[in-house]
Formats: sequence, C-alpha cells, structure tokens
Amino acid sequence: MESANEGPLLSPSPAPSRSGMARAALGLSLAAFVLPLGIAAIVLGHIAESRIESSGGLLQGKESARAALWIAYIQLALVSLVAVVLWGLVGSTAAGFRRDALVQMVLREHDQQRTLDPESAQQAEATAKSLVYQMIAIEDELHRYSEEELYACHIEQLLATGMKGMSEAEVRGFATRVADSPYLFEISRCNPGTDRVREPGYILTAVPRSPRMPEGSAVFCSDQTGMILQVRGGTSADCLKSGQPAP
Repeated sequence: MESANEGPLLSPSPAPSRSGMARAALGLSLAAFVLPLGIAAIVLGHIAESRIESSGGLLQGKESARAALWIAYIQLALVSLVAVVLWGLVGSTAAGFRRDALVQMVLREHDQQRTLDPESAQQAEATAKSLVYQMIAIEDELHRYSEEELYACHIEQLLATGMKGMSEAEVRGFATRVADSPYLFEISRCNPGTDRVREPGYILTAVPRSPRMPEGSAVFCSDQTGMILQVRGGTSADCLKSGQPAP
C-alpha cells in the first residue's frame, strides 16, 4: 500500500535535445562562399538561436548556431572582398586593352561592320554632303588659281592639296574625316585641263559603304558646275542620270 507520508509521484523533466536547425546551419555555413548556401546558413542560424533562447533550456546547440553565423558571415565577407579586388583587376585590364593600339584597330574594324542606327546614319549623310561641298571648293580653287586650269583627278591628290590657307593640321584633319566616313568618295571622268580636246572637268561621287550605312541611304554626285545631286537607294550612275538637287 502507498504510504500516507508519500506525496504524489513527479514525472522526470525531459532531457534537453540538440537543435537540428543549429546543426543544419553549421553544415551550410561550411559552404557559405556559395551565396545561396551562405544566406541559408545565416537565416537558419538566427532562427535556431532564437528558438534555443525561447525554449527554456529544452533545446541545446546555441554554440553551434553562433558558430554557423560567424563562419557564414566571415566567408561571405571574404568572398565580397575577393569579388571587389577581382572586379578592379578586370576593369584595369580592360582599360589597358582598350588603350592597346592593336585592340583599337580590331575594335574599329568591328565597328565598321556594324550598321549605323537611323539617327547616326542621318548625321553621316549630312557630314558626307558637307565633305563633298569642301571637295568641290578645293577643285574650284585649283581651277581658278592654276595657270593650266588643273583639276585634281584623284581623291588623294585633292586631300593633300586642301583649301588655300589651311594649315597642315587642318589638311590632315580633313583627310581623316574623309577616311573615317562611312561613305566612299571617288573622282572619275576627269580632265585636269591638259587634254585640249575635251572640256576640263570631273565627276565627284559619294557612295554609302555597306554594311555601315543602311539601305536607302543617299548617294551624292557632282561635277565642275558645283551642283550636288542625290538619289536614294541607287548607285552613282543613278545619281548622275536622275539625281535631284540635294537639299
């Protein structure tokens, strides 16, 4: 029989158990350099730490949760530092490549194969027309001031001559603009004045380069009269045959 002096039997307190979430956070923290795993380790570590503190001693593993957080944060900080350093190295290397003469030449060649957008193509047309006007002015100046009524029959000769009063730097700059233009300039049917049978004169044409200029770009042509004609979507022969005065 149960003794009258004995009190009610007390059930023993459950033994504290180790938090599985803390162990999972610690495992993930070892691979925290992988960004998704690092974020998961930090989230699980904070949740595990919070549950352990509010369990009243029923859960253990606070040290594991803390260790997971430290490891994850340190690894992510190191990864961020390495990423910043590598990004700076890549940026400086890329800048060095851009300054390299060979790379610049390759980039220019690649750029010359890319079709201009409509706004850039419109600007290129206006520039080409302006260059034609300047070439006509040089031809006219040669004709008027030359004792033999000469015209320049080659673009290279015309560019080397330049306008009267131009400095050497201005002559070189003009030649560079012509060379860099997405238009091809040509002088044909030229009689500089040495052939007394034919009237002195020339044909000057500016044809858009493909694929740099889009289809339907203006073709310009002119002669010793100084009038510039243009046609769209045609050839230099079309311009000479049915071109309209350029606006």
